[in-house]
Amino acid sequence: MKTLIQGIISSVILIVICTPTIANELLPQSAFLGLAPVSAENENNVVIRALHPAGTGQALGLAIGDSLVSVNQQPTKDFSTLLEQLKHIHTGDQLKVKVIRNKQTLELSAKAIGKPKEKGNGFTVDYSAFEWQQERIRTISYDPNKPRKDGAAVFFIQGYTCDSIDYGMHPNLSINQLLGSFAQAGFSVFKMEKPGVGESKGQLSCDQYDFLVENDAFKAGIAHFKQQKGVNPDNLFVFGHSLGVLHAALIAEQGSAKGVIGYGGVLKSWHDYLQDIYTKQSVKYWGISKEQASRNSALLSPLLHDWLKTNKPWQQVVDSNKQAINSNLINVNAEQVFDRHYSFFHSVNQLPFKQLWQQSKSHTLMLHGTYDIQAIEEDWAKQITQLVNENTTLTAEYKIFDRTDHSLMIFNNKTDLLKATSREVNDLGTFNEDIPEVALRWMQQHLTPKATK
Repeated sequence: MKTLIQGIISSVILIVICTPTIANELLPQSAFLGLAPVSAENENNVVIRALHPAGTGQALGLAIGDSLVSVNQQPTKDFSTLLEQLKHIHTGDQLKVKVIRNKQTLELSAKAIGKPKEKGNGFTVDYSAFEWQQERIRTISYDPNKPRKDGAAVFFIQGYTCDSIDYGMHPNLSINQLLGSFAQAGFSVFKMEKPGVGESKGQLSCDQYDFLVENDAFKAGIAHFKQQKGVNPDNLFVFGHSLGVLHAALIAEQGSAKGVIGYGGVLKSWHDYLQDIYTKQSVKYWGISKEQASRNSALLSPLLHDWLKTNKPWQQVVDSNKQAINSNLINVNAEQVFDRHYSFFHSVNQLPFKQLWQQSKSHTLMLHGTYDIQAIEEDWAKQITQLVNENTTLTAEYKIFDRTDHSLMIFNNKTDLLKATSREVNDLGTFNEDIPEVALRWMQQHLTPKATK
């Protein structure tokens, strides 16, 4: 069964927030080999299935069907080994590979090429970094050609995955179009990698820390962004996408932003949300009968309870729920659940999000698409709006977008949505341009007319 976490989206690590500082030198750009293997799981060698025209592989003269033997004289046993080897090779480094082609061994050499960087239309894209604790974190900012005099700015927070926010390889991605629309309107835009993701360097690994550590990193990123030239700290907005809406709740409660915008989030506990995935989402979108959905939920309920509502050791949770874990209904791999450490979602489930919104110190705009398979229903957006309006002196609004999915794409009908989500067909949906228009109008209402520093 397809779920939000399949489709998109140790103990708790204790870290004290410290003031972020600008890195003395930029992070080096990683090398982009630009090849796809015949099989990523082949344990014997890496046979090339495809090559990207802008990758180092083309510069080396690699060919489809080549079998990689070594990289810089280090044996390349499998695709995982290759990925690890590439972590230590940067743009401009000399790269030597040995391959077998038609039973002949060839040695090829070229300078490593970086993957394509993001480009702007009406704004420039700046790759930089900041230091936080023992981490050096990659940042990408959009600097408008015609910046607003009030120094308005947007800080973007992505969903739960450990994927990079460097979208240079996918220039037409809907998130790129959203943030580009803000920059074209004169807003400074900032996004950052999570610690240990992409070209960031440090001690933390994204698949090991919990939600609170991740949130501390985003708070440090906001503090860093507020120090940048042209940014008015009093006119900063946060845009949280998917699980980024949960990060926005903590940021709003602290009043770290003038306003927060959320798209595709939830309000209820993570335990209750996952129950909805199996009882509501599967029926509404994936053709599972209500009876089967009820059986699936009953099978998984003890696991979800032990994992998210108790402090039982993870191994005890696993040992007590082997049938559920082996059911193929939930993605569990050692200590990873949905490709994050089990403590990540456990820590999410402990947070009182209703209370956080009731104590919000930021204006709020919640957005939902009626085709959002992951967020499932629009009630969360209405409820957050109500919590802010009834319990604070600030204002909150919500907006529903017809036929729009989790990735901000609008579709003609649900059939096209499901074909695109299942990757049966490409190019069926288009970016919903109403989303940035609504967000820009809302931000304009709350801006403070003040010169930037």
